[in-house]
Amino acid sequence: MQSKDLTVKYLNKSKILKLDPFMLYLQVTPLKATEPMPINCIIVKHALTLFYQLQPDAQLALYGHYNTRHQFVITKFMVRSAVQTLAS
Repeated sequence: MQSKDLTVKYLNKSKILKLDPFMLYLQVTPLKATEPMPINCIIVKHALTLFYQLQPDAQLALYGHYNTRHQFVITKFMVRSAVQTLAS
């Protein structure tokens, strides 16, 4: 299991897979790619926080690994947001 970091753009597609523990599926696309292929992501740890912070077309920094189904399992994340959003 090799860890990898990605800088991506959220494609406004998310789905709640489980409620206990809260598991979230989201689809993203890399920012620095010539042909942006969508990446399917799964998050369990701090998924509710990510779900709350997601906005349409948000930029994300993700850290995690790929599982056997070629889904990116997120272990750490950061959501880039505007200063006005942080201040309010």
